[in-house]
Amino acid sequence: MAISVIGVGIMTIIIGLSTGKGLQFEIEKKIERFHGSYQIRPYQTALEGDLYAFSKSQLYIDSNDFFQRYSSILSYHFVAWKSGIITFSNQMEGARLFGFDKIPKSISSVDYEGIIPNWSSDPNAVWISKEMARKLGASLNDQVQMYFSREDRQTPSIRYFNIVGIFNSGISEWEDPLIICSLNTIQKLNKWDFDNSQAVLLFTENKTSSKQAELLNTIIPIDFEVFTSQDDFPKLYQWINLFDNNTYLLGVILAIVASFNAVVVIFIRIIEKKSSLAILRAIGMPKKSLYKSFITLFSPSILIGLAIGNILAYLLLFVQSNWKLIPLDPITYYISAVPVSWEWIKFLYANILIFIVLIGTTWITSMILSKINPSRVLQSQ
Repeated sequence: MAISVIGVGIMTIIIGLSTGKGLQFEIEKKIERFHGSYQIRPYQTALEGDLYAFSKSQLYIDSNDFFQRYSSILSYHFVAWKSGIITFSNQMEGARLFGFDKIPKSISSVDYEGIIPNWSSDPNAVWISKEMARKLGASLNDQVQMYFSREDRQTPSIRYFNIVGIFNSGISEWEDPLIICSLNTIQKLNKWDFDNSQAVLLFTENKTSSKQAELLNTIIPIDFEVFTSQDDFPKLYQWINLFDNNTYLLGVILAIVASFNAVVVIFIRIIEKKSSLAILRAIGMPKKSLYKSFITLFSPSILIGLAIGNILAYLLLFVQSNWKLIPLDPITYYISAVPVSWEWIKFLYANILIFIVLIGTTWITSMILSKINPSRVLQSQ
C-alpha cells in the first residue's frame, strides 16, 4: 500500500509540474508571437489607444553595436497601431491596424490561409483573424473598408484593404481585432514621416526575464522603456500563475496523504514484528538503533515507490508530448492539447521533498513506537 501511495503521489506531482509549466510556456509563446519578447516604447506608455510616435533617430536601435552586444536578440521590428471601424457586406466591427515594417517570422509561422503580404507590390494587402473574418462574413481576396476618425473633422477617413491572408492564432481576446498591415499605411494615415513608429518589437531566443528587460533599459535613451508581455497583460499572467499555486497545493496534499499512509504501514509492520522488537528492547537495544531499524525497514518502500512513480510519470508525459492524447478546449486554455515541459530540476526537488517528508514521518513515528513497554508485549505472547 505504501509503495502504491508514494508512487501515485510523486507521479501526480511530476505530471502537475510538467503540464502546469508547459501550459504557461505555450501561452507565453503565443502572446510573444504578436507582442514580441520585449517592446520598446516611450516611457510609461500603456499598450492601448494611439501611442506617441517617435523617429528611429531618437532610439538608435538600428545601430550594429546593439546586436553585437546582445546576440540573443534574433530580430527587431518597428510597429504602430491605428484603431478604427472595419466594414464588409453590411457588417461592422471595431478593429485595430497593426503595422509592421516587415512580417516577423513568429507571425508568419501561425496557422493561416492565403499568402504572406507583399507590400512592395500591394501596399493595401492585409491579414485578418479567422474570428474577424467570420464576424464580417469575409473571405480571402475580399476587399474591406476601414473608417478612421480625424481631428477637427466630422467626416472620417476611409481606406480599402485587400484580404490576402486569414490567420488563426488561438489568443482571441487580444489578437482577433488585429488587422496586420504595412507600417507605411499607418504612417500615411497619421501623416507621419517615413521613419516614425510607436514601438519596437524585440524577438529573442531566450525566455523573457525581468533581468534582461532591466539590462536593456540601461542601454536605451532615458525617455524610452522596455516592456514585457507580463507588464502589458498582468491579469492574464495572474491567471497563469494560479497553475503554480494549484500544483504546489496538490503537492502538499499528496505529501500529507503519503505521510499518513506511511504511518499506517509502519504501525502495521510494528504490530507484525512487535515481539521481535520487544526482545531487542529487552536485551538493551538503544533507541537510536531502533530508529535506524525503522528507517531501514521502510526506506526500500519509499525508494521503490519513488522509482515506480517517476517511471510512470515520464512514460505518460512522453506519450502526451508525442501523440497529444489529452485535448484541451482552445477557447478556454488557448491551446488544443495538454502541453508538456520537462522541468528536470523541479522533478528532482519534488523527489527530494517527498523522500525527506517520508523519512521525517518514519523517524517521528519510530520515536512514538519506541515507548512500547517490552515486558507487556512479551507477557501477552
